[in-house]
Amino acid sequence: MSSPFRVRNWIIFLLINVLVSATTAFAVVRAFTQSAGRSAAVRVEGATAATPAGHASNAAPTAQPGRALPTDAPADRMPIAGDASPAPASPTAAQPAAGASAPRVRISAVIYPGQRTREAVVIVNEGDEVALTGWTLSNPRGKVYTFGNVALFKESFINLHTTAGVDVPTDLFWNQPEAVWRAGDEVTLRRGDEVIATYVVR
Repeated sequence: MSSPFRVRNWIIFLLINVLVSATTAFAVVRAFTQSAGRSAAVRVEGATAATPAGHASNAAPTAQPGRALPTDAPADRMPIAGDASPAPASPTAAQPAAGASAPRVRISAVIYPGQRTREAVVIVNEGDEVALTGWTLSNPRGKVYTFGNVALFKESFINLHTTAGVDVPTDLFWNQPEAVWRAGDEVTLRRGDEVIATYVVR
């Protein structure tokens, strides 16, 4: 049978454990409750704080109608309500250099000069497509052919025949009653007053 002294020691030990456990549990619950209360108070204060009259709001700026609000811009460059400063000008597209569109058209040959039914001027385009509308081709004796609504395609050629015929994309017909070209003639191709190409008949 256990002695009274040993039983008393066990009772004291159990009472001390209960007291320590209760004190610890109370301290933990109190600390947690206070922490949660402070967090809630901060959230409520931040959500309901009023802006003093006459002072700018610290709230994030909102987009204005017709103005995009950039998401990646630095905070000090974000647009704010009532901001009337003009937007930065967009860079202007570079203009083509002068002469960049000059046609690369030349007279390649005059075949069978002096033979009305066979002679033709061969015109070659070594660049991009060119509209020949209104261009002229002439000989030294005042014979002038004016091109109608004709396009000379990129890196292609066209034949101007002296004889009669029906125009097609690669062959035009001058409908002349006699030969136009002689050996030694200078053939001149013009765009308005600008001489584009010349060729001496062989």
